[in-house]
This record gives sequence, structure tokens and C-alpha cells, in this order.
Amino acid sequence: MSSVWRPERRNRNIGTSWSGYSKSNDMRVPESWQDKHGNYSMFYERLKITDTHEINIGGFKIRVLYEEPREGFTYGCTPLDVNKVLRSAINLSQVLPDIIAFRQPTRKQQQQKPVWGRFLYFADFGNHHGTAIILEAQELGATLKWSKRMPLEDRAEYERLVADGHLFIETKRHFEAELRAQGVRNTILYRTLLHELGHLAHYHQDVLDRQTALDFDQEVARDLYFSKPSSEREAFAHSFGEDLSRSLKLAGEIPFDSIKFEKADIEVRTN
Repeated sequence: MSSVWRPERRNRNIGTSWSGYSKSNDMRVPESWQDKHGNYSMFYERLKITDTHEINIGGFKIRVLYEEPREGFTYGCTPLDVNKVLRSAINLSQVLPDIIAFRQPTRKQQQQKPVWGRFLYFADFGNHHGTAIILEAQELGATLKWSKRMPLEDRAEYERLVADGHLFIETKRHFEAELRAQGVRNTILYRTLLHELGHLAHYHQDVLDRQTALDFDQEVARDLYFSKPSSEREAFAHSFGEDLSRSLKLAGEIPFDSIKFEKADIEVRTN
């Protein structure tokens, strides 16, 4: 074996991400945190709550957790708007979450894991636990960007956004739309909220309701439910949300003008 150094045999991965370079400084969102007491929480369960209310709708007690959005961000709706939609939907939905959380994402979370909302089968917001729907603040003026080369699921979501009133402009490789207040309201209040209710209705039907559960044993029913492909659960939620939206529109319940957020105007018990 020659002892002469041969530069062409140098490892070309040195100094690149393939060899681990800069991996400790990845621009990524940690999935969970551990506090000083050793308790873990997911990043979307960490709120800087500015207002807390309890709403009573059809026998359901819902805790509303509100985090004040940063300047330039909006939820597109107020807790009173959500209260009105849920009161209109209760006869059709028949089940409501334990918690509605208005959440302001960080810049990194907005860039890396942007969502309109989430449904949590079990959420832990400190003193508040249970099923939860999270609605996330959106930055006005930010750009929605969709590739022209979309799989079928992305194409369907793109068409829903167009129906929500987002004005897309075609560029060389993308469809782009600027986030505006009315579009954000239409997507979050009249679609995302109802979609997440669909996830709750599906879970209640397959796991919690003894008459329709997938198994008499709730643990087995839960395992069967979560073994379903996520695409199947998403399809149920989309169908449920669209049917509920259609019914509310026919009844004249939605759309409606935004209701100003005043604590005295909401039927609540505050902390």
C-alpha cells in the first residue's frame, strides 16, 4: 500500500450535512419540551394565555384559552365568533371539545410547521385537560405558495383555499396568494373549526360511543381507530366539515359579521 497521500481519496462528505455537520443547529421545531419539574409537553401545548373563559353549550362545558396574537397576526375570528358557530352546530355535531385554544405560533413554527388548526385527542394545557381544537394565528400579508405539480390531496386542498376566497396568482412554478383578513376568517372559522369537529365526531363514533364503537373494549377500539390510515381519518373530517358547513349556510347561520370580543358579552365563568 502506498504511503503517498492521494487527495482524490479524500472523503467528500466531510464538512457536509451527510457527515453530521451543523446538525446541532438544524432549523427545526422540537416536538416536545421538558419543564423544570420534569413534565413534558408538545410545542403546541405551550400557550401564553391572556384570557380564559368557560362556555356552556348544550350541556357541554368548553374552556376557551386565548393567547393574544402578535402585531400583524390574526385568528380571523374571536372567541365569540367560535361560540356562535358551535351553538349553531351543536344539533348537527352532537359532540363538542373540552377546550378551544387560540394559539400564536413562533416564527420558526410558522415557517417549519404551518397549520390553520389542530385537533388533539388529549391535550394538556397545565390546569386544563381533554380533547381540544387549536386555532393558530396567521400573519397578514404572508404568502401562501402551492406548487403547480400537486398530488391529488394537495390539489383538493388548493381548491378549498380558492373556495375560501384566497386570490391565487400563477407564477412560473407556483400559485401564490397573499393572506388577507377575510380569507383567513373563511378558512379558520368556517372550514378549519368544522373540520376539526369532524375528527372529534369520528373519534366519538368509533371509540367513545358504545353503540357505534369499533369494539366493546375501549382500549381495543382506540387502537383500531388509530390503526386507520391518516388519509381515511382526514377524508372523514373533510366530509363531515363540508356537510356541516353546507347545512349551516342553508340555515343562514354562516357567514356572519365578526362579533367584537368583549368579556361581558359571552356567557362564561372566568377564572
